[in-house]
Amino acid sequence: MNENVKTENSKPLYRKKKVFIPAILLIAGIVGFWYWYQIQLGHISTDDAYIDGDRVNISAKMLGRITDLYFDEGDTVRQGDLITVLDSSNIYAQKKEAEAQLNLTKENIKLAEVKLEKAQEDFDRAELQFKNKLIPKMQYDHALKGLQETKAQLAITKSRINTVTAKLHVLSTELQNTKIVCPINGIVAKKWLLKGDVVQPGQPIFTVYNNQNLWVTANYEETKISAIALGDSVSISVDAYPDQQFKGTVLQLGTNTASQFSLIPPNNASGNFTKVTQRVPVKISIYQVKDNSKKANLLPGMSVEVDVKEGK
Repeated sequence: MNENVKTENSKPLYRKKKVFIPAILLIAGIVGFWYWYQIQLGHISTDDAYIDGDRVNISAKMLGRITDLYFDEGDTVRQGDLITVLDSSNIYAQKKEAEAQLNLTKENIKLAEVKLEKAQEDFDRAELQFKNKLIPKMQYDHALKGLQETKAQLAITKSRINTVTAKLHVLSTELQNTKIVCPINGIVAKKWLLKGDVVQPGQPIFTVYNNQNLWVTANYEETKISAIALGDSVSISVDAYPDQQFKGTVLQLGTNTASQFSLIPPNNASGNFTKVTQRVPVKISIYQVKDNSKKANLLPGMSVEVDVKEGK
């Protein structure tokens, strides 16, 4: 027993297992930590990020009942496509009534012009007779008043033309508003109403995303935003495609914190104030690194993780 102890003590340190193995583990840990530190140095990452894109809520300008919906969720639409039609029967009937009023007003103008011509002849005759003292002044005054009255009636009738024409223009515009077209190219993300529903002015009918213009919105802590600059390169990991690589660059830094647009913005003037680190949205471009993998179908709202490398 003593000989074994003496033999173990006589071995050099690098041959002793109790010393050699812990030393190797310590050196490996130090190297691993240094390697991790070098990788993380200058990198600012967050998982509070998602894919974003141009979104349009398509709504009606007027109250009406939906008679036709030509697209469904997931359908591709182009700018100018007719997507929704509202009931126009009442507006069409009002337009027909206005057109009839316009035609009647035009006939009334002709009648007023005939009356004016007759009143002018009567006045000219009365004026001549009055000068020759063949009629009293009262009869002359009646002829003058009759001429002035017919002129006023003609002016009123002509003014109705403008009123009815303006009404027709309003009704024509309302008829156009019953046909709702898509303002952008994209994909229908959400259909909010069904055929037969009554839509209010401004109420969304469809939500359309432009999937040709996508980016990443990353919400960074305000304590890290000073280290991010426009043009910094970004590594992006999409949760839906963990085996594919994505890159991007910083396009825009937020001009305010995300909490400013919350339903109830924070009021730091309150008596019981608790400091909370705010987050600032950062807009980042995204593109898939070309490799042999299939092109990813990125959709707005997908969760991603971003890693910004300081410096261009």
